[in-house]
Amino acid sequence: MKNLSPIILLMILALVNISCKEDEQPNFAVVDMVAFITVLDQQGNNLLNPSREGSFKAKDIKIFYERNGKMEEFFEANLDMPRNFRIDPPEFGSDYLMALVLDAEKTIIQWNKTEADTLKAEIYDDGRSILVRKVFFQGELKHDVNKALTRREYTIVK
Repeated sequence: MKNLSPIILLMILALVNISCKEDEQPNFAVVDMVAFITVLDQQGNNLLNPSREGSFKAKDIKIFYERNGKMEEFFEANLDMPRNFRIDPPEFGSDYLMALVLDAEKTIIQWNKTEADTLKAEIYDDGRSILVRKVFFQGELKHDVNKALTRREYTIVK
């Protein structure tokens, strides 16, 4: 039995040594492309609140991405967010907000048949990670990952 103890100890040390290498990077992708948008009218009323008269209805909102120079509507019925957005109810001190996937450099949110807004994103893609670095709404910088300490969240006023 005394002879087995050093052998077992050596085997454990060998396994630990070959399983952990300091210079190895974990093999996973980072995808960070969601913006959280609160939409207010000029009086400060939330236009995503479904109980408010005149608010934007999720069923009417459409998302378009620019791909190869053409605007394409996004709709994938099998996804949890078939139109690549969802309306989140108030929680943790926030108001109603839209969680929107910024899947291209140019995104158009069509709120209803007569209103639409354009978002432009600066997207970093190194083949392993994809993240949105900057977001512009109607030409105004709304988010810069180098200056923000919080998630990609901002308010637009219509």
